[in-house]
Amino acid sequence: MGIFRSRRNDVQKLAAQLEELQSELGTLRKDARKLATGMSEAAGAAVSAAGAAYDDVGKWTVDNIGSMRSSVRDQPLMALVISLGVGAILGALFLRRSREND
Repeated sequence: MGIFRSRRNDVQKLAAQLEELQSELGTLRKDARKLATGMSEAAGAAVSAAGAAYDDVGKWTVDNIGSMRSSVRDQPLMALVISLGVGAILGALFLRRSREND
């Protein structure tokens, strides 16, 4: 009879552990849903901010294209030198990043 009591106790312990595991899994599921909702909201906010920044840059470009065009026409050599400098800087940055990734 002692063997049956021992096995019954083991089965009861196992059942209690399973119930505790189910409870913990339920809590984990709720936490995962909250996290997913929070990440979705954060991603939506980031997309909205990026869209607003894009719109602002577009508006700035449209507003300033005339003055940039006249500056380039008035001083073409200076515009060329500035363009070459910016190209060299960007090229150096991209070259450095490609070397770091290799």
